[in-house]
Amino acid sequence: MRRIYSTLIEMIAAGIFIVPIFSMYGKFIFHSLRRTIMYIIFGLYLVAVLALVGFPNIAYICFDITINVIPFVGMAADFHNTWLNVLLFVPLGIFLPLLWDKYKDIKCTLMFSVIMTIGIEFSQIFTHRATDINDVIANVLGAFIGYCLIKTITNKFARYVKRESHVNELYIVFGTAVLVMFFMQPFVSSLLWKMILA
Repeated sequence: MRRIYSTLIEMIAAGIFIVPIFSMYGKFIFHSLRRTIMYIIFGLYLVAVLALVGFPNIAYICFDITINVIPFVGMAADFHNTWLNVLLFVPLGIFLPLLWDKYKDIKCTLMFSVIMTIGIEFSQIFTHRATDINDVIANVLGAFIGYCLIKTITNKFARYVKRESHVNELYIVFGTAVLVMFFMQPFVSSLLWKMILA
């Protein structure tokens, strides 16, 4: 419960930047209120993922290498954590094909989820968390489940969104979420925690 509460605080801290930045993008880059709103929701999901996985930030970086490169070892013993990692990436498998035509192809969706989760695992070298191949497997499985869910719900993948969306907008949304979490969010988050604990 504490982890969810902490993630919510970090999402609010990031949202203070995400909402106005994406609104500005909407005016100058996206040129669509509908897409801007969807991108804000997707951006908030991304910052929630980064908060939950302990993404490093400019206020706190440490170098600690703990790596497991042997697949499936310990997954059964850590079943709870494995399924949390699966659930964490289900929305990614839903958002990508829903928002971008390119990701109607399951290979593209899974490749993006592999690259994203490897990036997250690599970043954990700069925190006190372990870098684990099992997390990569669980995250990609989650994206696959999300993709299958949205494919089952609609074969059209929300045409009103995909026809207007450009894949470079995904990189803008993703890059902005990462930069906000690394450079800006930690300072607002620490202020919020001080206010709550005061």
